Amino acid sequence: MKKILVLATSLFCFAAPAYSQDTDSLRTELKEARQNRYPIRPAQIGFVPPLSTNGLDNALFSNRFSLNLLGGYAAALDGIEFSGLFSLEKDYAKGAQFSGILNGVRNEVDGAQFAGIVNAVGGPLYGAQFGGIVNVVGKSVKGAQFAGIANLSGSQLTGAQVGGIANVTKGAVKGAQIAGIANLAESVEGLQIAGIANVAKRVKGTQIGLINVAENVDGAQIGLLNLSKNGYHRFEIWAGDALHANIGFKMGGNRKFYNIFALGAAWPKNDNVRWNSLRWGYGYGIGTNQFIGKRNQISIEALTYQIQEEGNHWEDLNLLNQARVSFILPIHNRIAVTVTPTFNVQVTKFETREGTGTEWVKWDVYDKTFSRRWSDEEVRVRMWPGLNVGIQF
Repeated sequence: MKKILVLATSLFCFAAPAYSQDTDSLRTELKEARQNRYPIRPAQIGFVPPLSTNGLDNALFSNRFSLNLLGGYAAALDGIEFSGLFSLEKDYAKGAQFSGILNGVRNEVDGAQFAGIVNAVGGPLYGAQFGGIVNVVGKSVKGAQFAGIANLSGSQLTGAQVGGIANVTKGAVKGAQIAGIANLAESVEGLQIAGIANVAKRVKGTQIGLINVAENVDGAQIGLLNLSKNGYHRFEIWAGDALHANIGFKMGGNRKFYNIFALGAAWPKNDNVRWNSLRWGYGYGIGTNQFIGKRNQISIEALTYQIQEEGNHWEDLNLLNQARVSFILPIHNRIAVTVTPTFNVQVTKFETREGTGTEWVKWDVYDKTFSRRWSDEEVRVRMWPGLNVGIQF
């Protein structure tokens, strides 16, 4: 029993040294090394070690078929094993393990593990793990991990990790990480999808999440906040029609897809300058940028402002939506002039003395107020073309 406890504990200490061997060649080497390592028994039936048909010699044999009421312990597995609580192998497992709580293997697994709570492997995994709570692999994974809470890989992953909360790979990921909350990897060649955050040093592919973090991105970061140390960063000041003065910051993994954070304000209509007399707005948007020629660029963007004016409440619907095509003309180093035709859509329920909404510009191509059938609320929609001119850094 002491040996079993030591093995089960050591399986969770999976911080492994760097693993750089090619996974296919290593798999072949491990397969050859397993040949005739242990005597193989066709079947083993037990209650809990050492109460089994292998008795006190259970650590000396590998089993083709193993059936355990509570738990099993053997030198290795070369077949299939079923246990009510736990299945433990001193060395390797080639085949499949099914346990109510824990499957544990000190070295490699070539096959599959199914556990109600934990699957743990000290060496590499070639195959799949299905864990109700967590899957742990000390070295590389070639295959897939599926867990209700978390998947952990101590080295590179070739395949997929799907976790209800988190996936963590200490090395490179070639494939996909999909998690309800967060994914973490050294590098990614493929896809990361998370409900909240994706983190990697290098990404060649796509990150999709609320927050995406990487040092270098060859692909796209798609999210509310995309952070990349060596990515696309631009600061811009521009003048417009509805909001006369604007500042914005554009940031993303690269120019293919970036976020826009903006703040703008309009000049007061009269000399009575008070906070609640100003029209101002804060905005968020997305965009993409491409070169046209050697230096000039074009950006296609969508931006939405929530407008505050004349003391309206923060929660009042009062939006300025813009579709923008920005022509970027460099003048010196990273300084450029921007000329941006816009198409503007005002959507508002803000009630004034004159009716619904205020007129932010004196021209439009569409202006209509809609009434809800079952309430007194009205929504006004105005559309007009516009033009922004600015400087980008």
